[in-house]
Amino acid sequence: MQNSSIPLIIEGMTSLSALIRATNEGVARRRIIKVYIDRDLVTKDKRRVAFLYESAKNIGFGTELSDRSIIDGIAQGKTHGGIIAEVTEAEYPDVSLLKPSGHGFSFLCEGVEDPYTLAHSIRSLYLCGAESLILPGRFPFSADALIAKASAGTSELLPVFTGDPLQAVEKFASYGYMIAAAGIREAVDCDKAELRFPLLLIVGGEKRGISGALSKKCETVLKIPYARDFKASLPTESSVSILAYELSRRQRTPILRDKT
Repeated sequence: MQNSSIPLIIEGMTSLSALIRATNEGVARRRIIKVYIDRDLVTKDKRRVAFLYESAKNIGFGTELSDRSIIDGIAQGKTHGGIIAEVTEAEYPDVSLLKPSGHGFSFLCEGVEDPYTLAHSIRSLYLCGAESLILPGRFPFSADALIAKASAGTSELLPVFTGDPLQAVEKFASYGYMIAAAGIREAVDCDKAELRFPLLLIVGGEKRGISGALSKKCETVLKIPYARDFKASLPTESSVSILAYELSRRQRTPILRDKT
């Protein structure tokens, strides 16, 4: 845990609802301490307030009706809608505790340095059905709440592990996963590549890409076919979204799945 004495604020109903769902499902990486509710919502949004009170009773966190000005003073942004929550820092399990399911697909992101990039990538991975995300290390404490909000709360729901990338690759390989990477050199178009599932896809950051040690572990390299000749690549979060959707599409299409 880092800076455990400093309260972390999750802003907005979307992020908080995701955390409540994760808690109810037993997969939450953090605990809700107290939820602050704009007192005007008691009459303006009775449904949401009732949901929060019921969740507080079931999960065991505090609630406090506050003036909007007080909530604005606590929150970093102005798009919280009158609902914020004080929560504990998220705890991410080490990759040594990872137990791949043996089906589906997971992602490993190496060298992703921007919290917004990570947040948007997590959102796409969760919606496309990725089983998990592996990161070399966790983001700074100060970025924790930002990622929760920018990912629309999906960072609270997608299983995320941290640790040595090589250890993660070796573990996935031992479970029969195909190891692939996103890249340009000696790459195959992602929509034409011969793939098999389960699969682990490695994606690098825009500055440093994928390390040589990880590249050597890959059976194939996937690229996104562009409509125009262009030497640079898409932003990381865009690449993650397209590749995750392609893998999801193959998983959901029996004919393609049977051929891979």
